[in-house]
Amino acid sequence: MKNFLLETKELLLSQWVIAILAIIQVRIVAGNLGPEIYGNIGVYLGFVGISFRLLSSRNSDLILMNYKSTTKNFLQSSLLFELMLGSISVFFVLGIFYLYYGFIPEYLFLYFFTRIFLNFLEVFKGVFTHAGNMKIYSYVESSSNIVRFLLIVSFISVNPSISSYFYALSFYQIFVTVLVLFLLMTNNINSGPKMKFKNYLNLSKDSFYKIRTDQAVGLIPTHLDVVVIGYFSNYYSAGVYRIAKKLVEPINSLIVAFSPWMLNKIDKINNYKFRDLTLKILIPSSSVIALAYLFFGKQLIELIAGSEFSDSYIPMLILGVGYLAYYLTFWTRHYLLLNGLILQHTKGRIVNLFVFMTTSPLLIPAYGFNGIALSVSLSILFQKIYEINAYFKNRNIKNYN
Repeated sequence: MKNFLLETKELLLSQWVIAILAIIQVRIVAGNLGPEIYGNIGVYLGFVGISFRLLSSRNSDLILMNYKSTTKNFLQSSLLFELMLGSISVFFVLGIFYLYYGFIPEYLFLYFFTRIFLNFLEVFKGVFTHAGNMKIYSYVESSSNIVRFLLIVSFISVNPSISSYFYALSFYQIFVTVLVLFLLMTNNINSGPKMKFKNYLNLSKDSFYKIRTDQAVGLIPTHLDVVVIGYFSNYYSAGVYRIAKKLVEPINSLIVAFSPWMLNKIDKINNYKFRDLTLKILIPSSSVIALAYLFFGKQLIELIAGSEFSDSYIPMLILGVGYLAYYLTFWTRHYLLLNGLILQHTKGRIVNLFVFMTTSPLLIPAYGFNGIALSVSLSILFQKIYEINAYFKNRNIKNYN
């Protein structure tokens, strides 16, 4: 426990700063805009998320896998690759908005354009995870989120509207782009010969397709859940559900904090003891978290979002079950990735998608925001059962395809 805390203290501090700021931000934004407009923002972000994350999510893993395959300097080529993917994603999101709404609000154009360059963050995460530089990694995470918090709060306080929210995000994306580019250019540890862009595409091809397949099947339950409830129900239900989801996201912040550390450990240490991690750290901490939500959840909602979001309590508890199940077994994904078994994780996400697509149309009309929370948690539980099974089947195999 002592070594674990020493090695992850910067990451934990960074993610707790992010979680606290996110909760305060929810209070200010949701309080000023109300459940319906807050739900509308969630639907917009869902469309944007699925468009960009389809091609770019977890490309930091691609960087890690490429480091295993070459000693050449591929930094510039990887940045150009992310720029290309971001540009393609813009066409996706424009098409989705025209098909769904028939128009695109003017304030979204700047947000879409600056979102292209936020892809560089994936390169940064991969490079600094490989280097094991958790301190700079955590500083960037915390400082960028502090800037986002200050921008959103400032813009919303002056003009409480959807446009203010997305203008704030646009300036945040510009800040992050400049910051990570500076750090990448000044901390590039690879001094080998530069790799041409064409060669980088060939190097990345197989791993990219595997990662993209893995991410694509998880996009709908992860990023379109708010859109789905907005479609089957209304923006009010979407707003209530979104608050519930925001309040359990500190659990996800822990997973995000531990993930670079976990990837580095699996990358450097053969036969890492996941049993000790689970028994000594994950189970005790998850028990404390569960009790906190159960006994103080209602007060938390009142404090953070206000009485008009009191209906968020039950979906928050339901989501908490799924999120804690993921937290207890978050390491399975990283194990499968770095041992050539990412397709097993992809199959797990297909199970997740199937359960979500099967249960959400049935549960949402009957139970509203509680229904989609139950659908999401069931999807996570089935996925993690599959991944645990894949881990136990393959943990003693030394050679992977």
